[in-house]
Amino acid sequence: MSHVVMCHGIGYQYKHRETSLTEWYGALRTSMSDAAHPVPEPERVSAVFYGNCYRSLNTKSAGTDDEFADIPPLRAGDVRDPVESALLDVFAQGTEAPAPGGKGATQAALRRLERSEALGRPSSRVVIWLVRQVRRYLDADDTVRACAQQRFARVVTPDTKVVVAHSLGSVVAYEALCAHPEWNVDTFVTLGSPLGLGLIRERLRPAPGEDGGHTWPHVGRWINVAADEDPVALVKKLGPVFGDKVEDRLVVNLPWFDPKRYVLGGHSVMRYLTTGEVADAVAEALRAQKR
Repeated sequence: MSHVVMCHGIGYQYKHRETSLTEWYGALRTSMSDAAHPVPEPERVSAVFYGNCYRSLNTKSAGTDDEFADIPPLRAGDVRDPVESALLDVFAQGTEAPAPGGKGATQAALRRLERSEALGRPSSRVVIWLVRQVRRYLDADDTVRACAQQRFARVVTPDTKVVVAHSLGSVVAYEALCAHPEWNVDTFVTLGSPLGLGLIRERLRPAPGEDGGHTWPHVGRWINVAADEDPVALVKKLGPVFGDKVEDRLVVNLPWFDPKRYVLGGHSVMRYLTTGEVADAVAEALRAQKR
C-alpha cells in the first residue's frame, strides 16, 4: 500500500532499510508540514534499499559509531579503472574547492573533493569508495544492478504514485521506471541526480537511441531538483537531455559540516528532502491520486 517510494544513493553499504526510511520520512514529514501540506502516514511511505547488494551479508561490522569504519584505506593508487578516474575528475570539476598544483590528475581530483564543503569534506578513502559504487552499478559484469532492480520491483505496488530518488538512486529508479510500463507511478522526483553526466547516460539501460535521445520513464511527470552547490548534480537541468517535459527546480543546500558525518553537505539527501520543492511535488502527486 505504499503511495510514496524512496530510493537512496551511494554510501548505504553499511546501513539498513528501516533506519534509513525513518530518517528520510522524518525529513519529508518536516518539509511537508512546513509547507502546510497533508503529511502521508508512515505506512504509506516505503523505501528501496540496495546498499547491501554491494557486500556479502556476513561482512557487516557491529558495535561501532563510525559508519565508514569498514572502508579499506583506499588511496589514489587504488584508482585504476578508467571509469572511476573519469568520475572523480567530473565530480571534482563541480566542486568549489581550488585545484591543487603539482599533483597527478587522480590525486588532484581527490584533493579537491576532500576540501569540498558541498560534500562535507569527505576523506579520500570515502570518495574512492563512493565513486567505486557508482562504477560497479554501471558495470555490465557486476551483479549490483540486477540486485538493485530486483529490490525496486519488490517495493513498488499498484498504489505507488510517486518515486523520490537521490543521487545514484535516481539512476536506479530511472531504469526501473523505464522497465515497468505496468506500474501506476504518476510522478518521478530526482534529487541531486547525476543522470545529466555523459559518463552515466551512455551506460544506462535502456541505452540511448542512435540519435542520442533517451527513453522517457513510464510516468506522467518528472521533477528534477538540483542544488547549485551540489557537485554530483553537475548538470543541473535534465530537460535538455531527457526532454522538455522534465520540470527542473534549482534549490540552495548550504553545507553544514559535522566532523562525524560527511552527508550534511550540498549533496545531502536530508537537505533536499526538507526543501519546499520536494514537499510540493509529493503533495501534488498524492492529491492527483485522490481525484
